[in-house]
Amino acid sequence: MPSSSNVNIEEVLVSPLSTILSEMGKSIAQTQKAMDKNSIDTQIELSSDEVLKDYNLEATWYHLPEVDIELKMTLSMSYEEEKDSKGLVRGYKRILKAAPLNASYKSLNSYDVEGSSVLKAKIVSVPPSYRVTEE
Repeated sequence: MPSSSNVNIEEVLVSPLSTILSEMGKSIAQTQKAMDKNSIDTQIELSSDEVLKDYNLEATWYHLPEVDIELKMTLSMSYEEEKDSKGLVRGYKRILKAAPLNASYKSLNSYDVEGSSVLKAKIVSVPPSYRVTEE
């Protein structure tokens, strides 16, 4: 891993848009998991306490039914070589890269905020799919 003095801030901020969205989805899932674990731990505590279990208390469960996301960012297109098995370049794959628009990026790159893009996304929870198994 490069030392912090060798890391270019622009390289850290600019990522493929798919990576940014994927990481946001993972963060939301981790948040839901932490809330579920807290509810489970609370229920175990309520059930194992001799005084509290006589009251038939239930832990409260919290759920993120929907998360709206709005990001201001700069978007740029780059190309990545696609090579065949012999290592010859056979084409170029387009990659949409995004950088969050924040004070660091703006001052480092003298970026005009009016040229930014707004990405809006909605992540909605859905019931799990049920697989029908044949016997």
